[in-house]
Amino acid sequence: MFRTTHLLLATTLIPFAAAAAAQDDAGKIAALEARVAALESAKSDPMTFGTGSGTTLDFYGYAKLDLIYDFGYELGDTTFGLNGIGASSPTGDYFNATVRQTRLGFRTTTQTDLGELGTQVEIDFYGADQIEPRLRHATATLGGLRVGQYWTQFMPISSYPSTLDFQGFAGIPFARQEQVAFTYDMPNSLSVTGSIEESNGESDDPVLIAALAYDTDPLLLRASALTGTVNNTTGGSEDVYGINLSTTAQLWNGASVDAAYTYGEGINSYMVFGGNDLDAAGNPIEMQAAYIGLTQAVGEKLTLRAIYGWHENDAGVGTDSTETLTTAHLNAQYQLLDNVSVGAEYFHGTRDTFGGASYDVDRIQTSVQISF
Repeated sequence: MFRTTHLLLATTLIPFAAAAAAQDDAGKIAALEARVAALESAKSDPMTFGTGSGTTLDFYGYAKLDLIYDFGYELGDTTFGLNGIGASSPTGDYFNATVRQTRLGFRTTTQTDLGELGTQVEIDFYGADQIEPRLRHATATLGGLRVGQYWTQFMPISSYPSTLDFQGFAGIPFARQEQVAFTYDMPNSLSVTGSIEESNGESDDPVLIAALAYDTDPLLLRASALTGTVNNTTGGSEDVYGINLSTTAQLWNGASVDAAYTYGEGINSYMVFGGNDLDAAGNPIEMQAAYIGLTQAVGEKLTLRAIYGWHENDAGVGTDSTETLTTAHLNAQYQLLDNVSVGAEYFHGTRDTFGGASYDVDRIQTSVQISF
């Protein structure tokens, strides 16, 4: 009887013990899976530092190799040399390779009583000498306020189609300036921005810029205006101004168009290929410029682009000064891996002078970019 009782008790308890053990193992497995998931997620999370500061630090950048062949004239590791070719420039075919577009940067975010405080510092290697670090951006943002060095508010950065060439296309304002800027978001997808900036030309005065944008998912319309001064050769200054109208629009599936028009007097120093702000008589040079770019995604990995740019001056400082500059880019980029892209680009540029001379150059460029 005693043995029978114990046998019945053991028979009854064994299933409960097995269930408890299985439940314990399941809990351990679930905890382990949760830990693995947390570790996997942490791989992409930004680094956190500072005891109780709530500040996050995110490193980013890429390494880029460009292989370049110029036909006609040697432009160097960007197409900036287009604005300098002339009768004395040697002709021929030239090969160049560069890694100077390689970029490094970090961003931080900190929650404060006034909102999220952000900072950004970014460099590339287009300094004065070969492969020398150069500061691109150094800013702090709080709400709509931005202080530091960043893209000038005169530049339509949101309507800027990509080129493999670092210089880009003619016809767009292009500068990174020290500034204090404030953007106010209004109802109906409108925003207004005002900034006080260091002049990109030779000036002892600040530049004032205002911009108005209408930004929806399929359409962006933006207008900006600039006013300032440029120093003249007699110790005084000349008033300068400029306006820029730009747009980005979604077309059919995977396609978009970017375009802009710029007009002004004495603002060539703000344009991508530079130039003189004043003519030989010391008067601001009247200029106008435009570009249009079409981008088409083909599937999930291939992107095709065609971009045309134009810049024209009404006066110069001599017969060899640039009257008209045009650029055309055709490029294709393929996303080989999640963080690796390869590309090829054809470039054709022309330069016409006030003396009646005309120059043109062709370029083939390939690139490999590894982002992190």
